[in-house]
Amino acid sequence: MHVVSIRPSKSSIRGKLNGDAKADCKRQKLFRHGSAGIVLAIFLVLLSFCGTANADYFPPSLPASNIANQTLVSAAFTTASTTVYVNVTEYDPQQMVKNITVDFQEPISYISLYIDLLKDKPLIVNPPKTAPTIQYFDIRFLTELAEKISNVSVVLAVEKATLQNVSVKEDSLLLYQYNGSQFSEVCPIENVAENKTYLLFTTETTAYSLFVITGSTVPSPWWSSVLPIVGVPFLAIVGILVYRRYKQKRPQSRVET
Repeated sequence: MHVVSIRPSKSSIRGKLNGDAKADCKRQKLFRHGSAGIVLAIFLVLLSFCGTANADYFPPSLPASNIANQTLVSAAFTTASTTVYVNVTEYDPQQMVKNITVDFQEPISYISLYIDLLKDKPLIVNPPKTAPTIQYFDIRFLTELAEKISNVSVVLAVEKATLQNVSVKEDSLLLYQYNGSQFSEVCPIENVAENKTYLLFTTETTAYSLFVITGSTVPSPWWSSVLPIVGVPFLAIVGILVYRRYKQKRPQSRVET
């Protein structure tokens, strides 16, 4: 009996190898594309999660067109404490809010907040009853910290020139807090210091919110209302007397006949 061995030809072996190589290459491409898709999907999920978290990180701010100046205050502490003092001028020397002391219900190791000075009254709110208004501003704490606040003490600087421009008495300033529908809550305000340029006031509140500083106008002196009434007739009488005296002293011209 003869045994016949059949050997595959080189071309068939080469074709098989090429086919296996192409299959492996295809599988590698699919694996790479699949891995990239998984990584991209994870990235998008994390990004959407971050976006959701950041949306609730701070209370919503007013439109940028309504904000004249914005200051971010953020600090971490080595020792947790229930009372935190922040010197705002270290973050923004021109900020009207000079410093803030916050009492928390439990120890915290960091603080983060925004202070927004507004150009004018937000469109969504009504102005306070007292006029004129000096400055609108808001304080927005980190959401998870705001729930732990028990008291907030704020030191404010009001420029004397601003009060003079709107004829507001220095001892008549009021600080209103927005309660969600109107400026009806008056925060206590006390003058603690002053210099040639600024008056420094301190106030306390139990929550962060939208605020406005207002004041009463300086009353006009009593004679300012009487002067127009008396002044016009007086000037008229003086004018008549002067005219008559002038006529009397004027030489009469002789008429020749």
